[in-house]
Amino acid sequence: MSVLSAPTSQRRLTTPRLPLRVTSKRSRLPTWLLRIISPIVLLVVWELLVDTGVLTRSIIAPPTKIPAAIAELWSDGSLQAGLLASSGRAVSGLLIGAALGVIFAFIAGLWRIGHHAVDPIARLLLPVPATGLVTLAILVLGIGEWTKILLIAFATFFPVYTNTLHGLRSVDPKFVELAAVAGLRRGGLIGSVLVPSATPNFFVGLRFSASISWLLLVIVEQVNTKAGLGFILTTAQQYFRTDIIMTALLFYAILGLVSDAIIVGISLLVLPWRKEYAGS
Repeated sequence: MSVLSAPTSQRRLTTPRLPLRVTSKRSRLPTWLLRIISPIVLLVVWELLVDTGVLTRSIIAPPTKIPAAIAELWSDGSLQAGLLASSGRAVSGLLIGAALGVIFAFIAGLWRIGHHAVDPIARLLLPVPATGLVTLAILVLGIGEWTKILLIAFATFFPVYTNTLHGLRSVDPKFVELAAVAGLRRGGLIGSVLVPSATPNFFVGLRFSASISWLLLVIVEQVNTKAGLGFILTTAQQYFRTDIIMTALLFYAILGLVSDAIIVGISLLVLPWRKEYAGS
């Protein structure tokens, strides 16, 4: 007699077994401590490579020489002036490039004619390296501060434009239809549907643009600069002060990390509902 034809009292009732839940023990160390372990290891390896002769000390200064170089630059005020000048150039170029990127992304994303007019030019200029425009910019604009700022703005425009436009164009059409059913007009559709959809992509592009601004700043500050980290780099190169060169590069990296942390913090305030997978 099969199980199906057997009386209910004789059937063996079985319940499906749920798969075992895999749990992982997360580290109880603070996040900031976990994030500084790898940089510390890098510094230790760097110091060991110099001490063992793998890296020439006269060419690559060890990390232990950097604190003395910082004290030297701080004592004569060149470090403070350099940080202020470099930050001003990078932030000004980033703000201009990001603002133009958002404006043209909305022009291309909201109107079909705007997309046909703006996007081809943006795609045409996207592969052009900003570093290759330095000479042309100097010939056209001169060697003043605005040349450096506009070159940074040019380079930082494209990540913000591309990502913001992608956020606008990838809105689910069902949301647009739902907004129309709810009686939202053009302004309500933009404010309630399109802007919230594009905001996460905007912050992604802004983080890329912030990194690009500091990368390009290293190059543009090599051209007729009287103040800034680039001026410190050029002067140190003339006197073969590799410790000061490494110090200037270190502060470029620190400024980049600070700007990225600021953008991430703002994005968390603007998008409190957006969570990231932290890994297992």
